Amino acid sequence: MTEEIQTDVACIGGGPASAFAAMEILKSRKNTVDIFEEHKEIGVPVNCAGLVSINGFRRLQIKIPDECIQHRVRGSIFYSPSGYTVRVSRKKTQAYVLDRAKFDKFLMSQVEELDGKVHLNAKVISIIKKDEKAIGLKVKKEENIIKIKSKIVLDGEGVRTKFIKVMGLTPTRWDTLVPAVQYEMKNVKIDEDFVEIYMGRKISPGFFAYIIPTSNNTARIAIGSKFGKPKDYLNYFINKHPIASKKLKNGIIYQKGGGFLHLRGPIKKTYAPGFMGIGDSVGQVKATTGGGIVFGGLCAKIAGKVSKDAIEKNEFSGNILKKYEIEWHRLYLRELRLMRILRGTVDSMPDKIIDELFLSLSKEGIPELIEEIGDMDMQGALIKRVLFSPKILKIGIATLTRIFLR
Repeated sequence: MTEEIQTDVACIGGGPASAFAAMEILKSRKNTVDIFEEHKEIGVPVNCAGLVSINGFRRLQIKIPDECIQHRVRGSIFYSPSGYTVRVSRKKTQAYVLDRAKFDKFLMSQVEELDGKVHLNAKVISIIKKDEKAIGLKVKKEENIIKIKSKIVLDGEGVRTKFIKVMGLTPTRWDTLVPAVQYEMKNVKIDEDFVEIYMGRKISPGFFAYIIPTSNNTARIAIGSKFGKPKDYLNYFINKHPIASKKLKNGIIYQKGGGFLHLRGPIKKTYAPGFMGIGDSVGQVKATTGGGIVFGGLCAKIAGKVSKDAIEKNEFSGNILKKYEIEWHRLYLRELRLMRILRGTVDSMPDKIIDELFLSLSKEGIPELIEEIGDMDMQGALIKRVLFSPKILKIGIATLTRIFLR
C-alpha cells in the first residue's frame, strides 16, 4: 500500500538539527514541515556525551527545562599522557550535562506544538529527484511505502549520511570517521564539578578519553580511537590507567553506547537544488570535541530561514538555496576551520611533546587565559591567541628542540 503526503519541507532524521530547522520554519505559522525518524522512539539509542555550554543554548535562543538537565559542571581538568594537569575553573556553571533522550524529545515536542509532524519508525529509503532537484522522499513505515512530495528536503540524518552523495555532493568518507564507545557508570569516585579529559596515544589515538559527571558518583566515560578497537582502549582506561583507574575500576557499568565522530570539518558543499544538508551530515561539528548540537543547530536555523524565503518566492534552485551556505560560512566556517587545524596539530604530536607543552602552558599562565576568554563553542579567538602568539610559538619551538636533541 502506498500513501502520499504533501509538505513544504521534509526533514530526514529526528535529531536536534532537524528540530531547530523545523522550529525556525514553523514559527511563522505559514509553512508545513514533516520529520521522518527511522527509530521507534526519539532520542534512542543515545550516542552522545550530552555536554552543552550554557552560552551555546543562549546562542540557540532556547530555554531547556530542568528535567532535561542531568548535571551541571563549572570547569575541566586536562591530563597529559604522563599525568601533568591543566585545570580550567570558573565559579559559575559553564555547561549542562544533558539527558539526551529527554532533550531530543523536548525539541520534538516544540516542533509539534508549532504544528510540525514527527513520523516515528519511518525510514527514508530514497530521495525523489526530477532534473537533479530534490522533490520529495520515499519512506518505509512498517510494511507501507509513503511517497512524500516536498518543496525542500533537509538532510539531518547524522554522521553516517546516505543521501549527501545522492544529491551530487561529496560526503565525508566513512573510513575517516572516528569510532567511539561510551559507558554510563555508577559507584565512581570523581569531582562532580569538573569534566576530565585524558590525552595520549596509549589510551585514545586520534582523540581523547573523557569522564563527564552525571552526579556525585555517576559518570559517562568514553574513548574515541582512529586505530584498533575503542572498546579495548576504554576497558584499559577504566581498569589500568594510572590516574583514571583509581576513580573508575570499582564502578559498575549500567549502560553502553557508541557511534562515530566527525572530526574533519565541514564538507565542501552543503546544498543542491531543492536540498540542504544540516548538522553532522555535513560536518558542522567541533573537530576539537566532536560536539555538534550547537553548531548544527545554529546552521540548521539558517537553513530554516532560507527555506522560508525560498517557499515565499516559490524558487528552489541552487542559486536560491546557496544563500544558506553563504550565510553559515560567513558566521561559522572560520571557527570550524580553526578547530580542525587544532585537531590536526594535536593529532600529529607525539605524547612526549604534549607532555612538554602541558608543562609550558601551565608556566605561562594559559589556564588563566582560558578562564578569561575561553568559550566552549566559539574557540577561534582562544586558538589564535594560544597557537599564534609569539610567546606560545617560542614555547613550541623550544619544546621541539629540547625533545629532538635529547
